[in-house]
Amino acid sequence: MDNRPTGVATEMAAQLLQGKEKTLLAELSSLVREVRANLCGLVQEWGAFQSEVLHTGLGAPVEEATGKTLQVSRSDMERLVTEAMMLKEFLPRVLSPEYLAAPSRLTHVEQELQAAQRDKQVLSSEHEHLKRRSEALLVNFEQEKQEKFSVKCEVTELSQQLTQQAEFCSSMGAACCTLLWRVSRHEDCIHSILGGSKVSEFLTLTGSTLQSFLATYGQGEMPGETSEEAQFVLALCGIITNIAASAYGRDFLASSGDGQALVDVLCGVLAEAPPGAECTKLKSLLLMSLYNISINQKGLGYLSSKPELMPVLVWHLQEETSVTNRLHIIRLLQSLILEPESPEVTARALEAIPLPVLQHLASDTNPEVRELALELMADLQALQREP
Repeated sequence: MDNRPTGVATEMAAQLLQGKEKTLLAELSSLVREVRANLCGLVQEWGAFQSEVLHTGLGAPVEEATGKTLQVSRSDMERLVTEAMMLKEFLPRVLSPEYLAAPSRLTHVEQELQAAQRDKQVLSSEHEHLKRRSEALLVNFEQEKQEKFSVKCEVTELSQQLTQQAEFCSSMGAACCTLLWRVSRHEDCIHSILGGSKVSEFLTLTGSTLQSFLATYGQGEMPGETSEEAQFVLALCGIITNIAASAYGRDFLASSGDGQALVDVLCGVLAEAPPGAECTKLKSLLLMSLYNISINQKGLGYLSSKPELMPVLVWHLQEETSVTNRLHIIRLLQSLILEPESPEVTARALEAIPLPVLQHLASDTNPEVRELALELMADLQALQREP
């Protein structure tokens, strides 16, 4: 038994096979050289034969005499057939299968190359189309960019103009209304103002201006009282306060539809006004206007018909830091609870005005506040004793 390692046997087999391949290649090379030599010899013999025939003049050329055929000896023909059969038999053994399959692979590669070229043409066409579209879009983008820049410049310019116009209008409105505020202190001027053809527009403008001002600054920082906007709004409220201070003006505001609409706006603005020290002067003018209106019997009846007014007044009374405004609130509450023909207002006042608040005001450091708080407590107690 052969006990040699398997690796050594494999190596020997490989060497033996390699030797056989070398021997086969050598034989094949020798055979090819022999075939080539024979072929060269046949060509030389054929050339010599043609020359001999031409020189001796033995007849027509071989091509014509033999009908374009070549006469070869039988032994040479058998040797050529044998050599061809040997080449046919040994060539597949010598050449690699990859070389034998190369023509079919080459055909497949040529087909793939043709398909790739067609795809390349399609992609090139699409690329050109997209390139043209991209260039067109870039042109449109630049145009729109220029238009947008122009529009932005126009908007900036218009915004500046609008700001300048708003500042001019505020300044002019503040100046005119401040002058009218001073003029409206005289009774005869009130008749002239309310007798004019623009009084309805003036009252509507006043209400819308107050609402717009509070909507703009109610949730943020209020502008200073020295600003043009604040002076404009304060002047409008001052004019309404002076109108309500006259008997004719109170009756006009309490009786006319435009006047009652303005009273509604005053109550709404007072309810939305921030508590504390903010808008102190604005709240003071609003409270004085409502108090002056309550002096009129029609005005008192109209204010008493608003159930939300009294809780708003009590809320401001608790939060207000201005002594003047607290005095205005207490006077307005006194005027409202003394409505003789409205028991609902009396019940509403007893429910809305808490006694601890009045007791706290009764011990206030300001003597006027103490006095008015004690009077209001006495009025409420009198109302409670009435059947």
